Amino acid sequence: MSEILGAAVIGLGMMGQRHARIWAELPGTRLVSVHDLDAQLTAQAAQAYDVVGAASLQEALGAPGVDMVSVCTDDRYHLEPCVAAAQAGKHVLVEKPLALNLADADAIIAACHGAGVTLMVGHVVRFDPRYQAAKQAIDAGEVGDIIHVYGRRNNILASGRRICGRTSVAFFLGSHDLDLMRWFVGAEVVRVYAESSRKALADVGADDTIYTLLKYDNGAVGCLETCWAIPEGVPNTLDARLEVIGTAGRVAVRVGDESLEIASQDRARRPDIAYGPIVCDLQHGALRTQLEHFADCVRTGCPPLISPSDARAAVELCVAIHQSLDAGMPVALR
Repeated sequence: MSEILGAAVIGLGMMGQRHARIWAELPGTRLVSVHDLDAQLTAQAAQAYDVVGAASLQEALGAPGVDMVSVCTDDRYHLEPCVAAAQAGKHVLVEKPLALNLADADAIIAACHGAGVTLMVGHVVRFDPRYQAAKQAIDAGEVGDIIHVYGRRNNILASGRRICGRTSVAFFLGSHDLDLMRWFVGAEVVRVYAESSRKALADVGADDTIYTLLKYDNGAVGCLETCWAIPEGVPNTLDARLEVIGTAGRVAVRVGDESLEIASQDRARRPDIAYGPIVCDLQHGALRTQLEHFADCVRTGCPPLISPSDARAAVELCVAIHQSLDAGMPVALR
């Protein structure tokens, strides 16, 4: 394998375009090919980076020099490109969640394992320095035995209206914190109970908010609030919290009130300075760190920070949330 790793990007929405830019900018990688079902998006990205604008998935995977693939398609359609990439011998980085059901998740994991390629799911929040510092404090024993963990991830109504037909607030937002909470607590969830509310998005049959209670096998309890119906006039489009209370201390992460605000006569806004800020005309932040980590894993053979079993667990919990909502009662997992 060349020292310079070649990447293909499948799916050129917002995240796919960010992946393409980072692969083109990192010193140890290069962007080789791009593909989207929208031919115009494919052509634009191909021209911007002077790479192969593939007319099909197979053409993108077969472009000379492709070692790894970013799968950034709609969450519903991760299975085909992930399996095809694995069968072509390409290492796979797929945006979270791994899938919207366990059958697809297991098929992707099996395909990558069978082909001997690295699989990592882009739970990018793990690469946010704030959450990394919190995890380090927990691992150092500063919190003691964890009693409870509370998570919150709320987004604006425009996000809900834009994608509620393709996914749910549990998968879109909750999968981040379900992964983080499991990572912090260091235990498996044994029981899930969820309740939801439908008002702002009732006309499209989607939940505005889901509250979830979790019981872990080490005795800790968790509560997760996920909402994509906050008013669009707020300065920050994301309001996230994660708090851990233990027998010896507390760790709390707050996202959305960063110390940068830009105001006009119409409204104030707080730009992203953590996940994809542009510094000296290069994209930096947690997403760049995540892609660098994946490339290093491909290059060295080291296991990724997010294992396939970690990614599967997040899918399992999202599925359990919806099972609980449907049944109106707790769901036992183990």
